[in-house]
Amino acid sequence: MNKMGLLKVINPVLFPAFLLQVVTSLIMFFRIKIPHAPVVFEIHEYNGLFIIGLIIAHIVLNWGWVKATYFKKIARKT
Repeated sequence: MNKMGLLKVINPVLFPAFLLQVVTSLIMFFRIKIPHAPVVFEIHEYNGLFIIGLIIAHIVLNWGWVKATYFKKIARKT
């Protein structure tokens, strides 16, 4: 699979994973009472590791754009 194909898979997976992380964070922060609360902590931890992997892959696949955008060579004025 080429770079664009991988990004077409990673990007749509990254968004719901991020939303799940936000929801579990809010549940834990506000101490919302739900059944099976320890499961929320497990989901939060494993999803966090999953997101880290997705973010690393996303940055690696977009590294050319990152370099071109943020590490431009400054042209010297003569």
